[in-house]
Amino acid sequence: MTSTWNEISVAIKENRHELKLQGPTISGYLEANGVDSRLYQLTNLNYLDFSNTCLTELSDDIGSLVNLTNLVLDHNKLTRLPETISNLKKLKCFDVSNNQLESIPESISGLTAIHTLNCSMNKIEIFPSIEKMTSVHILILSNNSLTSLPEGIYSEELSHLSQIQASDNQIEEIQSEISDLPHLNLLDLSNNKLSSVPAELSACPKLKELNLKGNKFKDRRFGKLVEQCPTKSVLDYLANVLKKEQEASGKKDKKQKDKKKKGKKANKDVEEVVKDMINILHFQEDEGYTVQVTPAVLSVRQYVLCCIVRQLYLKKSNMIYKHFITLQTKLHDEICQKRQAATIATHDLKSIKKPVVYDAKSPHALMITPLFKQKEVSGEKLVTDLNREAEEQRKEKKRNTVSGIHKYLDLLKDKVQYPCLVDGEGHVISFPPITNSDKTKITKDTTDLFIEVTSHLNLDTCKKVMDELLYRMLDMGLGTPKPEEEGAEGGAVDTETQNEASKRVQKTLIVEQVQILDTEGNMKAVYPSRADLPNEAIKIIRNK
Repeated sequence: MTSTWNEISVAIKENRHELKLQGPTISGYLEANGVDSRLYQLTNLNYLDFSNTCLTELSDDIGSLVNLTNLVLDHNKLTRLPETISNLKKLKCFDVSNNQLESIPESISGLTAIHTLNCSMNKIEIFPSIEKMTSVHILILSNNSLTSLPEGIYSEELSHLSQIQASDNQIEEIQSEISDLPHLNLLDLSNNKLSSVPAELSACPKLKELNLKGNKFKDRRFGKLVEQCPTKSVLDYLANVLKKEQEASGKKDKKQKDKKKKGKKANKDVEEVVKDMINILHFQEDEGYTVQVTPAVLSVRQYVLCCIVRQLYLKKSNMIYKHFITLQTKLHDEICQKRQAATIATHDLKSIKKPVVYDAKSPHALMITPLFKQKEVSGEKLVTDLNREAEEQRKEKKRNTVSGIHKYLDLLKDKVQYPCLVDGEGHVISFPPITNSDKTKITKDTTDLFIEVTSHLNLDTCKKVMDELLYRMLDMGLGTPKPEEEGAEGGAVDTETQNEASKRVQKTLIVEQVQILDTEGNMKAVYPSRADLPNEAIKIIRNK
């Protein structure tokens, strides 16, 4: 039972709009009985400073403080943030610096009114997309473990973004689109792992403060400039490089280029260069993969679609594998509606033996080695253990909601049979919507991917989810080698060659059809069919 905090009692009595909870006294309260639950009833609060304490976790109930415009949580011991942080639609300043966060919930992208976001001095490896944070002015991500800037940071929609502070991370590259940020005046990427920066950085119209010190640049002259000279000298050097690159590649400014691109032939040539491509391999009767659907699963979770993605390149960069895993989590929350509509599962194809069967088994008969586990357990025991963990989590965290895999357990409530995908050796490789088998888990070395999407709603839902997943994989360049790998072995590729290569590279994804059959061998569906992947911006090649 939580104690009564005098500070909160006063805030309630005086109907305060501001509250500060700081220092040793508050830490004493926390160590004794945890947070006074009345805090989350102060719905009129505009400003909450809960800092310099031993606070380790924030309750999901923080989402009830919908009038907060300033939330300060610095110098605590937070290890996670609740998804309900996205409920704070009026939040303008959010400071969660100097904590122990390893990740940030995807829902933070819903804070569209945010002006200043400070997540520095944590252990964050991947940051969610900030593309929808169109009001953000100041972004502080220094002293983390990031290997790239957040997705969406180069969006033209972030027209107010003026400061990016991301020093002391492991960031490896900046994209040329950074010049699309019209009001960027401060960029601090010191002490990272940059080996080069795009010359387009010099085209940022308002950039006045640029700190790139502590990086090991391949261009030694540029490296000396960075360490010894002011921002103007660095930008002048980049501007000169940009001019030479444009002259060497025959580039002109946008207006001149548009005037020269006249006539249908020119437009067609440009379109061919721009369009990315999905290469569809038709089903092969002798060698193709099929999934047979049994009658038992029709009353449980009847819809399934599968396909194979060939020649993946998950070693494209140090973080591409993690980004792909994060993508699946993101799609589960978005288009899959937190797995209520559909569930995605990905498998290393070489670990799957044909033929594959989509079946339903009783909880005690379904045997699976869950993802990241070594021991095989029954579906009954797995769900029982997860329910127990969920209940312990509720009691320990003193909240009604749970996180991770536990939040999907309600989807199996009252089910007398569980859906599962079984390979030719009888191994259960998937137990939707809960987990995959560790036997078929993907790694950075995976080159051929077997993808399944299941749903209890309809087949169209499966198609939409699968389409979106493949579009995102194509956009990530998962099937495209790095341009520099096409250069001479052991030698650096010069700037002009790199620019030309980047122009020529077309993102491609090779997708092989998988047929869905009934128990008599009749085809129920095939993906991708001619009606699937409808996108005029992508070139679809169908190979028989």
